[in-house]
Amino acid sequence: MAAKTTGLGILLDEKRVNDLLTQKSGALATLRSACNIALFVSFLVLFTMLALSEPLADHRSFEGYIRRRFDTSAAMPLREVESVSSFWRYLDVSFMPAIYGNDTRRYFYPDYVVDRLLPIDNANRLLGVVRLRMLKIDPGHGCIVKGSLEDYFPSCYGPFGQEFEDQVSFGPPNQQTGDPEFAYRADPLGSAADGHFMTYPPGGFMEALTANLNQTLQRITLMKENHFLGPGLRAIVLDWSIYNFNIGAYGVSRLLFEVSPSGLWEKKFDVDVIMRRHLSPLGGRTTSDWLVLLGEVILVLFVLRYLLEEVSEFVGFRGWRPFIKAAYFSDAWNLLDWTNLILMIATLAMRIQTWGMAGNLQIYIGDPAKAGVDTFTELNGVAMNVRQIHRVIAFNTVLTWFKAVKYLSDLPYPYISTFMRTVQVAQRWLCTFIIVFGTLFFSFVLAYSVAFGEFVKEFRTPWAGAIFLSRSFLGNADFGVVYNAAPVAGSILIFMYVLIIMILLVNLFYAILVRAIANTKSAEDAKQAKRMEQFRDRSREFWVAMNASLRLEYRFRTCFPGLYSRIMTRRRKRAEREKERDEEVVRREMARKPDASLALGPGDPAWGRRPKVSDALRADDYEESEDGSDVDLGPLKDKAQLTKKGMYGDYEEKLAGGNDDDTTEVQEKTASEDEENPEAAELVIQATQHVVDGIVKRTYRAQNVLVSEMSESKEVLMKVGSVLEVLDWRAKNLVRQQRELLDQSGLGPRR
Repeated sequence: MAAKTTGLGILLDEKRVNDLLTQKSGALATLRSACNIALFVSFLVLFTMLALSEPLADHRSFEGYIRRRFDTSAAMPLREVESVSSFWRYLDVSFMPAIYGNDTRRYFYPDYVVDRLLPIDNANRLLGVVRLRMLKIDPGHGCIVKGSLEDYFPSCYGPFGQEFEDQVSFGPPNQQTGDPEFAYRADPLGSAADGHFMTYPPGGFMEALTANLNQTLQRITLMKENHFLGPGLRAIVLDWSIYNFNIGAYGVSRLLFEVSPSGLWEKKFDVDVIMRRHLSPLGGRTTSDWLVLLGEVILVLFVLRYLLEEVSEFVGFRGWRPFIKAAYFSDAWNLLDWTNLILMIATLAMRIQTWGMAGNLQIYIGDPAKAGVDTFTELNGVAMNVRQIHRVIAFNTVLTWFKAVKYLSDLPYPYISTFMRTVQVAQRWLCTFIIVFGTLFFSFVLAYSVAFGEFVKEFRTPWAGAIFLSRSFLGNADFGVVYNAAPVAGSILIFMYVLIIMILLVNLFYAILVRAIANTKSAEDAKQAKRMEQFRDRSREFWVAMNASLRLEYRFRTCFPGLYSRIMTRRRKRAEREKERDEEVVRREMARKPDASLALGPGDPAWGRRPKVSDALRADDYEESEDGSDVDLGPLKDKAQLTKKGMYGDYEEKLAGGNDDDTTEVQEKTASEDEENPEAAELVIQATQHVVDGIVKRTYRAQNVLVSEMSESKEVLMKVGSVLEVLDWRAKNLVRQQRELLDQSGLGPRR
């Protein structure tokens, strides 16, 4: 039977005190948790509504319309452009009809008036002009021609580099100024073009395709005849923007043609759909624009609130001196919170930057005859920022919704708390696993890129190789292209990848999760047992209180005296049997365990003695101890060992049947031999050394036992002192409360 816990025992039991404090503050903690969950749900709903506030379906249909018109449904798709001649053909049969339409006779009527915004169809208009930008390089950079081939190849052109970009004007002289027709133009407000081979800076040799078709055709003919696209060509960039009046959106388009030193042409067609609120905070000043702006302001307030909350968690104060709590940053959830908040701040900063960029842009709607390269409206920078904002929001959406799991852990759902605990337990192992996995995976990315980058386009760059190998985890990677490129080397690399990554590391990841879940389940079971114990204690206390208040036992005894007597007799006998059983268990435990004094080792009073030697092996003159034990002299077990015949020599002769006279002679002979036996002297020295070592060990062990007992006594006294301090504080607090009560009631002493 467990002893009843006293008031002093409760004070000394820190766990019990913490449980009582938790129960006392349980209602307040529940209310605080409910408020936090409500705030986060509001924040989550607002963030999701802002992320989905754009009409993405209309934008995707508008983008598809532009791609079909200029690529997939055109007379000559982009994939057929593989040379300068095919580029000019694409411009004639696909791009120009997509801008000006197939029926171009109206542009040559004598009374035709050029539109300020060129109509592409009923709802779409071309904003300003189309800008064609060409970049080329000087010969002799990044390439070498052998001496034997210099007659056939007088010049060579390497890859594009901004440091050796050709910026010299060329072409026939202008009839008005006399300068070359094709001049290099810098574009400090322009945006760079990201291609497959490299990123191309703004600026270049620029030409404009205006709303005047006749003027545009003349300019294109001039470029063809004077070799505008020469051997040093490395990039052609076509930029234009289309505005749709039905949905109020801009289709910012960029078509990039890259020419590698080997002659390969790569094409990239980017279409970004932006809205008017991307250009200014209020956009078109519609109701939806006002609501979106208001929602973003409220979102900023939420972000500010969570920032202050996170700062309060890792910044502490010692008096007035702040300090950083290093343990805060060891929690992965805290790092996730900071990543989420930083991305939201970055999104807001990029949005403000985009508004600033768009504020300086003016769409030219003046005289079409004065339209040209200088009147081009550069919306690509704004479109690139909007694209980046969408990507950050997409990534941040995952983090924001993943954070919901942390708040759901406060709800009474066991699987959510198990998941949270699993993440906390496994985060250290997962960090180590990520380092190992990243190192090995990167090594395979480099291996595949080096071995097959020349033959397989999926491994042309390390990034493309990483994407291909990542698809293997979803079963969406065709390694047949690797085997076809190099059967032997490909087979070896495939086998190594499957063995190391797919078998070893993936199963190691599963093992980490299984171990983390097992540890979490054990901890959850312990918590569940603790909660069940608390529930039983509360139920028992409730029953005791009900029994005392309603006098249930007295009522039952008066109503059913015989039954009550039998129940009490049975309960008393059961208690006696339990007591006897407990005593028997204690007796068996004491019998199975050695005496407590044996734990003293050399400090035990029995140290230095050994069990008694059997009578059958004892010599006649061996003295028997009274307590069943002999003195422990180490190697000297009997004084007969001091003779030459050894410990049992005389006894064996006696067993052999010798008479008394023979025995007397043997004893006399033995006494004379003992005086000359050097081994006996050595044996005595060893026995003496053994006894001295035992005394020393016993002294040291007794010292250790004494120090240990003193330490335990010191610890008990310190705990008693702590309890006395608590009692002193409570007594003083009680005195203070009593004085305040007397002062309030007017019974206290007058001052």
